[in-house]
Amino acid sequence: MLHIQGVLVDSTWLAPTDLTNCEFEGICPDGKLPVLQHGTHKLNGSTDSMLDYIEDTFNHPTLVPSDAKKKVDHWVMYIKDTFTPLVGQLLYDGDPSVQQELEPKLEAAFAKLDSAIWEHGKELSQFFFGPQFTLVDVYLVPILLLVEVATYFRGLEINSKHSHLLAYSKGMHSFPSYKPVKVDLELLKLAVGKTLLERAPPPITVMTVLQHRSILWQLDRLVQLADMLAVAKAGIRAGGSKRQGNTQMQSLWKGYGCLLELMQEHAQMEERVVFPALEVAAEGNDDVWCALEPK
Repeated sequence: MLHIQGVLVDSTWLAPTDLTNCEFEGICPDGKLPVLQHGTHKLNGSTDSMLDYIEDTFNHPTLVPSDAKKKVDHWVMYIKDTFTPLVGQLLYDGDPSVQQELEPKLEAAFAKLDSAIWEHGKELSQFFFGPQFTLVDVYLVPILLLVEVATYFRGLEINSKHSHLLAYSKGMHSFPSYKPVKVDLELLKLAVGKTLLERAPPPITVMTVLQHRSILWQLDRLVQLADMLAVAKAGIRAGGSKRQGNTQMQSLWKGYGCLLELMQEHAQMEERVVFPALEVAAEGNDDVWCALEPK
């Protein structure tokens, strides 16, 4: 941002021990933190406050052009309030149900950004607004870098049908304003991987949740089979073939048997694994798996 405005910058990265009460602590992949110091002014708070200060102080050229101010403000807010939280949740929340729910929303966000890049940039879309670097690019580049990390961990990626957004994502690495502060992608993957590992639930929790979801799936399937059997019986009463009804009845009993067996296995797992582990945890022992050791 400062590079675009022709401001000479002396880039120095400070270690966390050099700062206090800074919201960036623990976020930067190399353990160092960004700070903006200009004369007697020193900012180490939010990114927004730093960007506002830069735009107010060094505004030649401005990153919020007056003829496109409403559009720039609109897309900055969309990236901050919608796109960034969406990518963040998909990356850091490994819950399959969350992934299933949010992936269509991410695809819709990709489509929206793709259309906007084409609309505002047309064939000159080096930046979001064509040849002009704006505040939208400042916010969009870091989160697209996080999308690349999400591709590695979650398999999420920009589909080739979003050609304008995909071209932007590939081209941003060569932006003159981005190259001097470019984050090493492998270093970022290590940092995100560490965070994901720290946030991962205990294995006992994962086992229990998977078991519960399997039971719910079996119950739902059993209800479907019962509905199909009711339809088949109605057809028989109307003069239809009894063969279909017999087939549905066999499927229903088979599904009931699978569900009964699964619930019995789940009850045994709770008795032998879950409850002993919880008892150990209640006694203040963090290593709940010691409950599984043979006695």
